[in-house]
Amino acid sequence: MYTDVGTGVNWLEVDLNWGNQANSLSLTKYKPSGSSIGTYYDSSDGVIDGRIHIDVVPSQGYVESGQWKYKVYGVSVVGTEDYTFNVAQH
Repeated sequence: MYTDVGTGVNWLEVDLNWGNQANSLSLTKYKPSGSSIGTYYDSSDGVIDGRIHIDVVPSQGYVESGQWKYKVYGVSVVGTEDYTFNVAQH
């Protein structure tokens, strides 16, 4: 999945929601330059709830503009798992 980020964006709000706590997904985010900024799991936000909600806030300036890439991986899934994925630019 990809998101085009324009110039002047202060932060990104990334939300992956599958709701079924019995299954486990992970989310890896990549900057437009190609470098990974991390892999996140259900527990990354402090709560195991079938959701990964992470904010991308640069330490200085704005979020890197360009095409951001996201990879969702089924860490432990029984059957198939539907999910919703949203990115808000602020």
